[in-house]
Amino acid sequence: MRYVISTIICAVLTLLSCFATANERPDPLVALSDVEQAEIAEQMWVPGTVVSRFDSRLTTEVSGVVKRIAEVGERFKKGDTILLLDDAFLQLEKQQASASIKSFSTRVSLLERQLTRIDKLGKNASLDALEAKEAELMMAMQELEQAKISLQRIVLQLDKTKLIAPFDGTIVERYKQVGEFSQTNSPAVRLVSLDDLEVRANAPLSHTQFNKVGDSVLIANKNMRFSSTLRALVPVGDELSRTMEVRASLTEQSLPIGSAVRVSLASSAKHNALTVHRDALILRQDKVYVNVVTDDLTVKQVTVVPGSGFNDFIEVKGELVLGEKVAIRGSEMLKEGAKVRVKSSEQLFAVR
Repeated sequence: MRYVISTIICAVLTLLSCFATANERPDPLVALSDVEQAEIAEQMWVPGTVVSRFDSRLTTEVSGVVKRIAEVGERFKKGDTILLLDDAFLQLEKQQASASIKSFSTRVSLLERQLTRIDKLGKNASLDALEAKEAELMMAMQELEQAKISLQRIVLQLDKTKLIAPFDGTIVERYKQVGEFSQTNSPAVRLVSLDDLEVRANAPLSHTQFNKVGDSVLIANKNMRFSSTLRALVPVGDELSRTMEVRASLTEQSLPIGSAVRVSLASSAKHNALTVHRDALILRQDKVYVNVVTDDLTVKQVTVVPGSGFNDFIEVKGELVLGEKVAIRGSEMLKEGAKVRVKSSEQLFAVR
């Protein structure tokens, strides 16, 4: 009997200890954000694609047999040689043009000496002979000039037997092989810059008035979301799509070319509105509310109607005041009138 009584007493003491421990549990930790006022517009998401600003199918400026060509995947700096043509015939033409220049130079020198001797004869010289020799000299000088131009043209063609990279990039395709004949009207390789990227998207023409170059936009895919700016906007569409092309700068280099993304564009005029951080919204079946934390660290639940969103903030309509504090972390299970402790987001996650 004494054993039973002592067991009951121990159980009661254990329960009392548990209640005491529960009552001593500290107030929950929350992270806060301000109710702010900002210019905001309704947003719509349009599909986009990551593209390179520099994507070229390069051709040789002279025709010839391919002597050397870069492999797919090779990276090049601006000014590097990508392709080399066989220049044997051009070298022969260069030698022939040089020989022609020497020949015409010798003839010009001879005619100049002959003209000098005729001038020395003075009145004894025939006027017809003088004029004929001057004309012959002028023709020889013109032929010499033409030979020099021919040599310059050949030297330029020799330089063009090398296909030079016009920008830093990577070979992603090649259309010629060693030993094949490359013509000036057909591409040899495709060079793409992997560093200068942007997003290309098509938006309804009706949104032209709400967007302009330099505006902030959101870019997102399944794994990330980040801000960017509109680099270009082309408000010209066709009869079928009724869309315009927009280009947004891309500094996120981890996205490969061809990746599918979404771009958030303004679909209405901007207006002033109260905004809160998206994480402040508590979604329930019958309402949406935020937990306002008062100066005495007491929770007050305020029902709101969400509106337009941009970045991490969203427009809300309700009985909120500019500058009030709302809980954005640790607020899911808070009740009306509950007491809280305020910590930074980093400290809150560390406690969890």
